[in-house]
Amino acid sequence: MKKNLLIVSICALLLTACTKTETTQNSTSTANATNNSTKNTATAQATPTIDPNTQATFPFKDFPAVETTAKAGEIVLVPSYGWLQEATVNGADKVTMIWYQQTMATPDKEMSEVKFMSDTKKVPNAYIVPIPSGQKAKNGDILLTWWQSGSGLQRAIVVDDANPAEPVVRYLDLDYDNPSKGKDGNGIGQMDEKLKPNSFVKINAPFDVGSMVAIQDGADMKPAQVIRVAGDKVFVNGFAGKISVVDKSLCTPFPLVSKAKEGEKVKAVWVNSLREGTVTKVDAKIGRVFIKFDSDSKEKAVSFGEVMK
Repeated sequence: MKKNLLIVSICALLLTACTKTETTQNSTSTANATNNSTKNTATAQATPTIDPNTQATFPFKDFPAVETTAKAGEIVLVPSYGWLQEATVNGADKVTMIWYQQTMATPDKEMSEVKFMSDTKKVPNAYIVPIPSGQKAKNGDILLTWWQSGSGLQRAIVVDDANPAEPVVRYLDLDYDNPSKGKDGNGIGQMDEKLKPNSFVKINAPFDVGSMVAIQDGADMKPAQVIRVAGDKVFVNGFAGKISVVDKSLCTPFPLVSKAKEGEKVKAVWVNSLREGTVTKVDAKIGRVFIKFDSDSKEKAVSFGEVMK
């Protein structure tokens, strides 16, 4: 689900609705903001004033209450609290969500205290993506982290494991041909970046947090990223950062690592749908499958985790 640079300006608009305690954090984040979180184009949303004392609750009644594995002091990824409040008051369909780096303060059943910059708020555990401390990685591993020279939840592939606690990665949720330049002078979709220690977790299996699924929607299939699974329900972040809860039976997981070969026909993510195309090249080191889509014959680099046969 490639999000393009339009989400940068959209997020800037959205952040004006966030609570005062998060203004500094989020304005800084969105200055670098990733075209991640769902790899798509968001639509501007007018946000009515929300009482800053509103307690955020989880807006999907059919998703059971869940605990968290995050420990006090560990990094967690959580959307801005103002957005959680807005989803509580106005409904999840009115909000675009991006998961940012925060710190777990006090874990608890159903709701945990999360530190947002200078303030601590209670957050439903379903929103919380734990990043356990002490993780190590090797070449080819698919990790869940955040864009560390920008912001926002990201999948990444390890390209240099000389220091397994601080691996060098290529981000998978930034468009490969994104023209914005990274700190190494390359486009942000083709730059290498060393991750900080205790800032990532490996995605091991389908339906793990951060993995991608294709959701059956009538005759179509829509890509989305898994945030949490509970029983037969899956909490996902989809097109334009729109969250939802879907039946697990409607979800087809993408392979974490593509086994596609040159010349094969595949289905791959194209904005908010799956389209058919022919593989022209596979670069396993950087986790990209190059595909000429049948609809326009243009070659596009699609990340591992977004291609299926």
